[in-house]
Amino acid sequence: MAHRFASVKQILPKLRCLWYGAGVPKSMTYFEMNSPVGSAPARDEVVSLADQAYNRLLEMILGGKIAPGTPLQERNLADWLAMSRTPLREALSRLEAEQFIIRAHGRAPVVRAVGIENFVAILDMRRILEVEAAWRAAGNLPASVATQLFDAIDKLVAIETPTPAQHWAVDNLVHETIADTAGNPLVAASVRDLRRRTRLFNTARLPQRLVTGASEHRILIEAIMAGNADKARLLMGRHLDNVKYAIITYLLRTNCD
Repeated sequence: MAHRFASVKQILPKLRCLWYGAGVPKSMTYFEMNSPVGSAPARDEVVSLADQAYNRLLEMILGGKIAPGTPLQERNLADWLAMSRTPLREALSRLEAEQFIIRAHGRAPVVRAVGIENFVAILDMRRILEVEAAWRAAGNLPASVATQLFDAIDKLVAIETPTPAQHWAVDNLVHETIADTAGNPLVAASVRDLRRRTRLFNTARLPQRLVTGASEHRILIEAIMAGNADKARLLMGRHLDNVKYAIITYLLRTNCD
């Protein structure tokens, strides 16, 4: 049963604390990680230095490895990434434009802490786009692709204790495949961007959603395969409402001090 959020504005004042990633201490910096960045993957050989810097920093931000409020000093980052400041500055400007980092009064940029109000707003936008995408995808999903999705879901559920990365990978596969199947590249790109932002709420905090979410994914894919557009739209909306409800419930039960 879908959950209603008419009282979200009444709930949000109780959730003024800021959350991030998987509970990384605010004092932790990228220099305190146990392992270095290491060699770049093969695909980076054809990616600009600015893109390399952007991708690595973004991955660490999304993974909670760089805590909110952490200052990003250009000199230290350039040394750490083994590149000059020019591509690094380009990467930082891009991260700032996408609101992953902020600058204040000419100081070094810092990782932006995300408030629950902003997170709920992103989920609402995702719902608008993904509900429509599910409707448009109905009847257009190849059987071979659906089989791949079902296999990925089954393998995930079979893992006794899946990692957040494994959980995210399958969730991402399902949602992005549906968005791609909708046939509108702009919608698909927007869904990818919004999902990337909601990844900031680490799936490790919602382990109870694994089996339930997998079941919701299965029946959603089945509706799309059957060409039942209205049912697909309903199921996608219900799925995202359940995600929102689980997150708000978690935050209400968590000590935000």
